[in-house]
Amino acid sequence: MASPEHRGIFPSLLRPALIFFAFTAGGLIPSAASFAWLTRYLLMAMLFLIFLRVKFDRIRPRPTHWRLLAANLLIAFAAWLAVRFLTGSDMLAQTAFFTGACPTAAAAPVIMGFLGGSAEFVLTSFFVTNLGVSAALTGLIPLVTGQLTGAFLLQVARDLLLVIGVPMLCAVFLRKCFPSLREKAAAKTNGVSFLMWIGMLFLAAASASAFIRNTPDVSHCIFWQVAVISAILCVINFSCGFFLSEKRCRREASQSLGQKNTMLLICLALTFAGPIPALGPTFYILWHNLWNAAQMYFHDRKAARRGLADPDPGK
Repeated sequence: MASPEHRGIFPSLLRPALIFFAFTAGGLIPSAASFAWLTRYLLMAMLFLIFLRVKFDRIRPRPTHWRLLAANLLIAFAAWLAVRFLTGSDMLAQTAFFTGACPTAAAAPVIMGFLGGSAEFVLTSFFVTNLGVSAALTGLIPLVTGQLTGAFLLQVARDLLLVIGVPMLCAVFLRKCFPSLREKAAAKTNGVSFLMWIGMLFLAAASASAFIRNTPDVSHCIFWQVAVISAILCVINFSCGFFLSEKRCRREASQSLGQKNTMLLICLALTFAGPIPALGPTFYILWHNLWNAAQMYFHDRKAARRGLADPDPGK
């Protein structure tokens, strides 16, 4: 029988293992790129389920949340400038931007709950950063892709309204009509969301694989360059989040800035920049989930040791 300190690592490593599987399968089946148009609708379905089950009364912005939003956008823009200056590659610079611009993940409050922190703080970060970043991207995407025209700006705004606004409005409407729907959705939709998430990863990897195979001028080394850029940004995000907050919620702020809603930016990158920039957020999923797995493992091990040291605190 496994000891208490070893039980927690296996569930926490399941997600990175499935991510690796989606990466590998997508890379081996480039023909699946013909279904990349499904990415947008999978994302909309996922956001609809999130808005359907979230508790809006738990959203309470603090000054730290606005600092995290500002950092989210500044890191993305600074990464775009730095990579463009260091490499001279617009493609890698766009990769850095789309990776850094990802807002807080919907799963971040759940992870923080597992770690014994304030899920409400991270839930508020999810709404502040997702809505704030989405509004800012209307102007930033045309800038970083070199298509700063009124028509392109309107196209980006239309896509963002479609991808985020439609699921939110539909979810709010259904919650008003069927008040008990939120509890039912919370209990029964996690597995469905996870499968859609894995499907999006598979399609993103397949699109990148097809692009590289059909474009001989692109070096296969670009995979490693994208992986390194996303890993560096992952370290920067978790570290900056920790130091931007007051002492009592440093762990929550770190999780808010570090664990990203990559699906939104994968969808936007595929639409407006191409499959290689979409690989940045895709690799980021691997890095932030490996860090989550490590955090949960050490948290569970610490809790198990506390339990062994004091098995019956009432005595």
